Amino acid sequence: MSGKPGKRYSWAFKKRMVQQLIGPTAVSATKLADDSGVSQETLSRWLREARKVEPMRKKRLRQPPPPVDEKIRILATATKLEGEELNAFLTREGVSLGELEQWRFALDNEGKTGVAVTKRMRELERELARKEKALAEAAALLVLQKKVQDLFSADEDDSTDADSES
Repeated sequence: MSGKPGKRYSWAFKKRMVQQLIGPTAVSATKLADDSGVSQETLSRWLREARKVEPMRKKRLRQPPPPVDEKIRILATATKLEGEELNAFLTREGVSLGELEQWRFALDNEGKTGVAVTKRMRELERELARKEKALAEAAALLVLQKKVQDLFSADEDDSTDADSES
C-alpha cells in the first residue's frame, strides 16, 4: 500500500513517522510504509531531511536540586520580581517556573506533602515486608515438598529392590 502522489502531510504527522524510524524501538521504512500507507521512499526522504536539520536547542542536563538554603534564597528573591525580571532571574539561576511553583506549593503546605509521602513509604514498606514473609514461606514449602518427594522416591526404590530379591 503506497501513499498517493502529491498528497500533503502535516508537520506533526511527518514528525511522528520519523520518530518511529529512529530510536531504540525503530522500525524499518518498509514496515512503516506497510503500516501507515505512506510510501517507503517518502519515509526515507523524511528521515534524510530530519537528519539534516540541526536541533533548535539542546536539552539542558538535569542537575540535582539545589540545597534548601539555596531554594529559600531563590524563593525570597523571586517574590520581589515579576514578568521579564522574574524570567531573567530564573534563567540565571537555572530554575524553571514550574520548579519555583512546586517549591512555593511545598512551602505553603507547611510540609504536609512530606507527611503524605512518608505515610505512603511506610505503607509500601509494610507491604514489602508482608510479601517477603510470604515469599519465605513459599520457599520453605517448596523445600519441604522436595524433601517429601525425595523420601517417597527413596521408599519406592527400597521396596522395588526388596521385591526383586524375593
